[in-house]
Amino acid sequence: MSRFLLVALTFVTVCLTAQAQTPQDFGMRVWATTTENPSPSIRLQWSSDTSQQFAYIWRKTKDAASFPATPIDSVIGKGASWIDRSVSVASGYEYRLMRLVRRGATQFYATGYVFSGIKVAPLFRTRALVLVDSTMSGPLKAELETLLDDLEAEGWFATMRVVPRAETFNAAKVERVRTLIKDEARNFTPSLGAILLIGRVPVPYAGNIAPDGHVPDHQGAWPADGVYGDIDGNYTDNITTVNNTSRPVNANVPKDGKYDQSQFATDVDVPVGRVDFFDMPAFKESETDLLRRYLTKNHAYRSGQWTVRVGAIIDDNFGTYGEVFAASGWRSFGGFAGDTAVRAGDFFTDLAGPTTWLFGYGCGAGSDASASGVGTTSDFAAKPVNAVFSFLFGSYFGDWNTRNNILRAAIASAPRVLTSGWAGRPHWYMHHMALGETIGHSTRISQNNRPIVGNQLGNYIPNITVQASGNQIATVGDRQIHIALLGDPTLRAWMAPIPTVQSLVSRIEPSNVKALTWTAPTSTVDGYDVYRKVGTSGTWKSLTSRPITSTSFADTLKYDGDVQYMVRCCVLRSSASGTWYDAGKGMTTSLTTVGVHDERGVALADVELAPNPTSDWCTVTVSTPTHTSLTIDIVDITGTSLYTAVEHGLAAGQHRVRVPVQQLAIGNYIVRVTTDNGVTSERLQIMR
Repeated sequence: MSRFLLVALTFVTVCLTAQAQTPQDFGMRVWATTTENPSPSIRLQWSSDTSQQFAYIWRKTKDAASFPATPIDSVIGKGASWIDRSVSVASGYEYRLMRLVRRGATQFYATGYVFSGIKVAPLFRTRALVLVDSTMSGPLKAELETLLDDLEAEGWFATMRVVPRAETFNAAKVERVRTLIKDEARNFTPSLGAILLIGRVPVPYAGNIAPDGHVPDHQGAWPADGVYGDIDGNYTDNITTVNNTSRPVNANVPKDGKYDQSQFATDVDVPVGRVDFFDMPAFKESETDLLRRYLTKNHAYRSGQWTVRVGAIIDDNFGTYGEVFAASGWRSFGGFAGDTAVRAGDFFTDLAGPTTWLFGYGCGAGSDASASGVGTTSDFAAKPVNAVFSFLFGSYFGDWNTRNNILRAAIASAPRVLTSGWAGRPHWYMHHMALGETIGHSTRISQNNRPIVGNQLGNYIPNITVQASGNQIATVGDRQIHIALLGDPTLRAWMAPIPTVQSLVSRIEPSNVKALTWTAPTSTVDGYDVYRKVGTSGTWKSLTSRPITSTSFADTLKYDGDVQYMVRCCVLRSSASGTWYDAGKGMTTSLTTVGVHDERGVALADVELAPNPTSDWCTVTVSTPTHTSLTIDIVDITGTSLYTAVEHGLAAGQHRVRVPVQQLAIGNYIVRVTTDNGVTSERLQIMR
C-alpha cells in the first residue's frame, strides 16, 4: 500500500482555464462488478486516464461517520480496476477513489465515489411527512391521495398535514411550520425519513452568503429549506446585519425573522424537498395546474409508466473555470450504468425525447431565469424535457425563490423532470442512489458534507490541485444553508412497483413461539423481509439479516404485551454498482401475549444492539425485570464463542455494556445474553 500524503489543505477557488484537462478528468466515473460465488468479491472499475500516476482507495460502511484516515489500498500506474475480496453478501460498502494525474507541470487529484454490494439488504423506509399549502389541499385532493397511496405502496408510512400559505416572507408562519415538523419528529413513530413541501409553504431565509460570487448585489439571506430538516439545530436572529438594496429579499438584520446562520447549525437530519410554482408567469398554466401536472407525472414515474434510459446528458458551458462545476455530474452518474452511459450533449436538444434519460446536467453563466448555453425558463415552459433528475448551475438562480426561477421551471416543465438542484457550489454526491437510495439521501449528505475536518480529508472531496504552496481543494459553499432540493425527496432511480403479500396470519405456538405464515403474491418476488415491533411505541426491527424465500417465520421472543409483525415482499435489482433488494409495502399483524414466562415463571430480559450493523463497537442494552448476573457471548454461525463478558450483581432495570468487535471478521454473528432468568439472542452484523 502506498502512503497517502497531503502536504497542506486550504479552501480556495481554483481557476484552471489555461490547462488541457476537462471536467471529465476531475470527475472519476466509478462502477462495480460483483461476484457471489465461489467467494464474494467486488471489482471496482473507473474511467481511464493515460496520465494517471496512481489511485488511492478508501472504504467505509454507509452509516460510518467518515472514511478512515488511511486508504485500504492503492493502484500504481495507469490501472483502472481493483478487487475487494474482504466483503460479505448482504452488506453495502462505500468507496472513495482519488487518483493523481500529472500532465507536464500540472498535477491534480481526481475523485470518484461508488456504493456497492452483493444482495444488499433492503432499506427500511420510515415516515414521509407531506406538508401542503392550505389553499392547495382541496383542489389537489385526488392527486394528494394518490401520492400518499404511492408512498405507502413503496413501504413508507405517509402522513399529510395542511400548513399556512405564505406568498411573501413570513417569520411567524415559518416558525409554525418548524414547530410542527419538530413535533412530528419527536413525538410520533416511525421516525421521519423525508419531508415534502407542496405549494406555497412558508420559505425560511438564513445567513449572509453569496455562493454564486455576486457581492454585494446578491449577498445576504438565501432560502433555507434545509433548516426545516435540521430538527435539533439552534437558529438565532440577533447578529447578522446585511442591508441588500439591490435585492431587498436578501437583506438580513436582527429580529427580522431571518436566521443568522450561514451554515446549517447541526447536520440536517431529514431530507426536505419542495414543489412550489408560485410566481411563475412564464408558464401558461396556473399554479394549481402546474402542481397537478407535477403530481400526475410523479405518479406515472412511480407506477412504472415511463421507460427510462439509465444514463446522463451533461451540457457544460463552464469547462474548467472555477471549481470545474460539471465534474459534479461526471463524477456522480457513472455508477448507475457505467462510463459509456454518461455523455456530453445539449440539454434541450438531447433531452427532447423520445428517450427519457435518468439524469440531465447543465451549467452556464446565469440569471434568475437562464443558464447561458443551456436555456431559459421560457424554454422549459415551451419545450419538452425528458430527464427524471435534473441539475443546473449558474449565477443567481441558486436563490430559487424568485420570479420565473429556472430551477423551479425545470420541475414545472413537461413531460418528465421531477427534481432539480443547484450542483456546483458545492458539488453534489449521488452514488448511493445506484443501490436504491433516494434523491433525498443524496441531498442530505451533500448538505452535511465536510471536505476538510481540521487538517484532514473529510468525506466527499470534489478535486484537489497540487501546487507549490500545498495541495488545494476547489470547493465553495459546503454546508451552507442554500443547498436545497426542488422536487420529491422520496424518489429513487428505480421505481417499479413491488407486490404485497396476499395474507398474513400470526399465532402463538407451544413454548411461546410466535408463528407467522403468509400467502405469496401472484407476481414473482425474490424474497421476504420480516420485522417486529414490541409495544405500541416501539420501533420496527428487522428479524431477517437478508430476505428469506419461505412463506413462514417463527419468532422465539418471550414478551408480555403487544407485539406487531410486518412482512414485505422483496425484488432483487441490479445496477452498475451491484445488486440490492428493493422492498414494497408491508402487511402487518399483531399479537397480545399475557403471562409469557420461562418454565420458572420469570420474565426474560429484553435485548437491543446498537449500532447494528457496526464496525468496531456495539452497545448491548439489557432490560431485566429482576436482580441478576449477566453473561454476553458473541458466537459465529458454527456456535463457537468468540467473545464473552460477565457482569455480576446487577439490579433490576436497564444496563448497557459496550462490546469491542474490531477483531471480528466481516459477517453475521449471534449475540447471546444469559441472565439468571434465561437466554435471549439477537443477530449482529459486522461491516467495514
